Amino acid sequence: MSQASNDDPWRARYRNIRVLDVLRVTRVTPMMQRVTLGGDEIRGIKDAPNIKLMLPPREGAPVWPLKGENGKPLLPPGQSMPISRTYSLRRLDRDSGEIDVDFVMHGEGAASTWAEHARPGDKIGVGGPMGPEVRPADWYLIAGDHTALPAISRILGQLAPDARGSVFIEVPNAGERQELSIPPSMELHWLYTDEGGDLERSVRAAPWPDGKKVYAWLAAESTTVRSLRSYVSQERGLGRGEFLAIGYWRRGMSEPEYHEKLDHDRGEDFYEAIRDELQHAHDHR
Repeated sequence: MSQASNDDPWRARYRNIRVLDVLRVTRVTPMMQRVTLGGDEIRGIKDAPNIKLMLPPREGAPVWPLKGENGKPLLPPGQSMPISRTYSLRRLDRDSGEIDVDFVMHGEGAASTWAEHARPGDKIGVGGPMGPEVRPADWYLIAGDHTALPAISRILGQLAPDARGSVFIEVPNAGERQELSIPPSMELHWLYTDEGGDLERSVRAAPWPDGKKVYAWLAAESTTVRSLRSYVSQERGLGRGEFLAIGYWRRGMSEPEYHEKLDHDRGEDFYEAIRDELQHAHDHR
């Protein structure tokens, strides 16, 4: 994949939205659909945890917003902003110029509906990638539900071969289990909801290492994340920079409502990680 150019058209768009093509659609499990994206505008894209998807309308040609005054989106009269959703970047392959985005197919929601109907040649807007990475540690606690599985897959693929720790993944049933690339000294625990598996209970019951530098990464439904954040920070004593807890969804709320009212339950741990990432990028320009 070649490097980005100052003449790339995405530089003129709001939030540097790249317009990518659907290359392939793959049903990974009965409830997980993978959409592989590529195209000319993918060149130079960076590798980071999250992307912002700008969904095209079901009918008619998409109109992508440009950069307006004071960073606001600029659209032709009568046009509305595309629906946006935040998703994990499952895989970036620079050699082939592809990214994978995995969608939980829960039968509702703008993004999962788009993924259900996506076909090769369709267009979608992609902003980012962005977001804080997992920090180095002697021992890792990684815990998430079905919606966090794509992010956990990426994290495990990027850990050092000698990484140690425990991974807990809660999915609806055994059919949603995936083959993951994981360091041999990491313990992987699949929790099946239909068999009574419970993410919070399993994390709390697991052994905690003594005298180790621990990093915890936690992502799930709002209530679970709030409880697990309290567990690692207040009960286990992890400080800022030693954990990241993010609510991926909240029962009874759409993503825009959850973001507006509760900011995805992001705490100071998240925003400190963002500040550190920005400082690191500034220092290495």
